[in-house]
Amino acid sequence: MSLGVYVYGDSLMKATMPDQTFRYHFHTDELHERYHSDDVHLTNRAKMGATIRKGLSLVEHDVARGLDAQYALVAYGGNDSDFDWAEVAQQPEAEHRPRTELPQFCRILGETAERLRTAGVQPVLMTLPPIDAERYLSFICRSGLSRSNILRWLGDVQRIYRYQEAYSEAVADVAARRNLPLVEVRRAFLLDRQTPRLIAADGIHLTMPGYVKLYDILTGWLRREIGGVS
Repeated sequence: MSLGVYVYGDSLMKATMPDQTFRYHFHTDELHERYHSDDVHLTNRAKMGATIRKGLSLVEHDVARGLDAQYALVAYGGNDSDFDWAEVAQQPEAEHRPRTELPQFCRILGETAERLRTAGVQPVLMTLPPIDAERYLSFICRSGLSRSNILRWLGDVQRIYRYQEAYSEAVADVAARRNLPLVEVRRAFLLDRQTPRLIAADGIHLTMPGYVKLYDILTGWLRREIGGVS
């Protein structure tokens, strides 16, 4: 009997990469073939652009139908921490809020985990891979948004990185408070000597070496957790 594992997340968990014209392509089939195991039945429920609200909705839907799994990876935060950059560019002096404010993100993430745990599924959280703020700013300004206006609102470009990092740290806090397993993805990326080559040209997705590293981390955690999975 194989182990049931569900994956809830955003485009990172669909192994999304931009091409040279910044059109996005999914590479999950390549990675699943590389990491295939007869001992694990994987169901990927990741959605491009998803926030934790979408994650909770998917979990509630799956639980109501009868979720046949032992583990569920819950991997959100990147889209939650993002802003409406067109509005920022138009009104750099105004107050702007992320797609999901941090207290709400933590609350819904905890609620999502509890929905799974109540259904008999072990929720697993992961910290976020780092982003490249310079690349991301260039990406969001590629169609004509005012870089100077966005920078005026930000104060400095690395605020983009710091904001996303705050959500990653919040995931770790939720895991600690609720006694949930946590896969330390971010630390492994930050300690890599070649981190820039792991991050895609848009600054927020990964390159294929980056996704291989991510999957190595996740599958390594699963093997250590349950033992005997090849």
